[in-house]
Amino acid sequence: MPLDEYRRKRDARRTPEPVPEAEPAQGPDNRFVIQEHHARRLHWDVRLERDGVLASWAVPKGLPTEPETIRLAVRTEDHPIEYLDFSGEIPAGEYGGGRMTIWDTGTYETEKWNPREVIVRMHGERAKGRFVFIRTEKDKGGGWGIEKGGKDNWLLRRSDPAPDFDPLPHDALPMLPTVGELPGSEGWLLQVRFGGTRVIVRVEGGRIRVTDAEGVELDEPRLRGLGPSLGATQVMLDGELAGAKGKADLWIGDVLHLDGRDVTGLGFEQRKALLDELPLEGAHWRLAPVFPGGPGAAAVVAAVEQQGLPGVVAKQASSPYTPGRESDEWVQVGASRPAPARPSGRSGGVGRAKLSNPGKVLYPLTGTTKAEILAHYVAVAEAMLPHLRDRAVTMVRWPDGVEKSSFFEKDVSRHAPSWIRTARVGTPGGRSENADFPVIDDVEGLAWAANLAALELHVPQWRLGPDDTRHNPDLVVFDLDPGEGTTIVDCARVAERLADRLAEDGLVAYPRTSGGKGMQLYLPVAVESPEATSTFAKGLAEELAAETPGRVIAVMTKARRRGKVFVDWSQNNPYKTTIASYSLRGRARPTVATPITWDEVRACRRPEELVFTIADLPGRLAEHGDLMAPLLDEPQQLP
Repeated sequence: MPLDEYRRKRDARRTPEPVPEAEPAQGPDNRFVIQEHHARRLHWDVRLERDGVLASWAVPKGLPTEPETIRLAVRTEDHPIEYLDFSGEIPAGEYGGGRMTIWDTGTYETEKWNPREVIVRMHGERAKGRFVFIRTEKDKGGGWGIEKGGKDNWLLRRSDPAPDFDPLPHDALPMLPTVGELPGSEGWLLQVRFGGTRVIVRVEGGRIRVTDAEGVELDEPRLRGLGPSLGATQVMLDGELAGAKGKADLWIGDVLHLDGRDVTGLGFEQRKALLDELPLEGAHWRLAPVFPGGPGAAAVVAAVEQQGLPGVVAKQASSPYTPGRESDEWVQVGASRPAPARPSGRSGGVGRAKLSNPGKVLYPLTGTTKAEILAHYVAVAEAMLPHLRDRAVTMVRWPDGVEKSSFFEKDVSRHAPSWIRTARVGTPGGRSENADFPVIDDVEGLAWAANLAALELHVPQWRLGPDDTRHNPDLVVFDLDPGEGTTIVDCARVAERLADRLAEDGLVAYPRTSGGKGMQLYLPVAVESPEATSTFAKGLAEELAAETPGRVIAVMTKARRRGKVFVDWSQNNPYKTTIASYSLRGRARPTVATPITWDEVRACRRPEELVFTIADLPGRLAEHGDLMAPLLDEPQQLP
């Protein structure tokens, strides 16, 4: 029967795939679906409706994009018509286990269909054109049937040119900068250098090829996951490998070619915008940080040097990419000389934000100065700013250092410079009905806050809309606060249970240290009312407290928290704030509210394992990128 092989390979109790009991009925024989399948190895499943089922081929590198390219296509078992709409996660251990998404769907016309050759013309959004499947060899009996246990290999080619498609070059050489002085004029962008090996990375069909500045191919096992993460995207990247051979991380600085388009003629600013749209945040690869040039350029270089990095490449925003050639529109700038460890007087800053008393010590225990605070915020700016953007910031300032008194500041109307964005926001229960909060959207704003010794930046779980109106919350936060006799280790155990409970509702949480004693879990959400997040968080906190009353508490009374972890749901109140990711804390040491992995949560057995200071952040960002990035564009629906 047509679907016997399909049913034999699947257990309907264990897989979300459709496993119909009825035999297939004849259809129009003109529909197709192509699914991107992240199984043991990434491939694309091409399925054509035929005689009531979907004739299927697994294509390891996806549809060819030009006639010269020929791809392997392995004929697999027929699939049910219901697979036209299927996407989802096939459980590990099951046949074809892995994530499957619909890459394209549409209709097709049949020109030829026999046991050795299939010719179709596809009409989809991405798959458009005439495609030919040719079987490579007969079976031992001389026929065209599939031998038991063998692979039924076909060749797939496109027989007509794709309109407006420029094939991805096989290789290229990196563009080279000149060595010179830091440009002081506007119209330049500063890209951080890491002192590594310049490389070109070619990605096609989920596979990568890495070559150095001489065109020699390199084997970099840690980067193999970059190809599958980009799926069907065809791209050629310029990057820098930093680290030992075989253990290097890739810092991506530019793009030469993208999905059938040569982009070398675009200006760097435009090419950077294309990079920003690609999913280029991985375990061992991410975008190299870019900062504005102009008056604040010297401070950026100084901050980069303080992180132990060799300098920047200043790129004219309008500069085209000239492969293999040197250009004075790119200038390699090294830090001129090490700055003194304890500078004094008025010096530095970023752009319009000046830094006064840079040598002033704000953390006496470690000797950390205001200049080093600025360097931290410049170093984490690219990861931190998207989480601050359009949020009203409450600053906690320690003008005389963390061993002296501090104060909260919301209203900055009396002293904020005109170029700092402020938003008038209601403050029920405060000294006045409204306050002019700072909204920090760029690195100059971070530098301004650093100069005020605003070590801590706190934000609400909502963003501002037009005319400073308040949107509904876009985050749920569970603030895990260890009571007397408990530590962040206990918080980690509660976090694991909370994550499991959220998973029952199909929700994914992202963990972070508070920079103090506790931990927070965040969920990106879309809700219809301001109260929805608080109601949800309270209900779940109370559920966990009822489940393990000796371990978890959901009420604020401090006297009752001894030996327990307080799941503070009240931080979802629209008038409350939590510490921002990557913000410093006003503790004895310059600890940082740091995103962490679930592996780190599960492995935590000693409190010091989840304590991170400003010295740790550059390395963590290089290794993990922004672990909180899913909060920005992956909202979930609360049950």
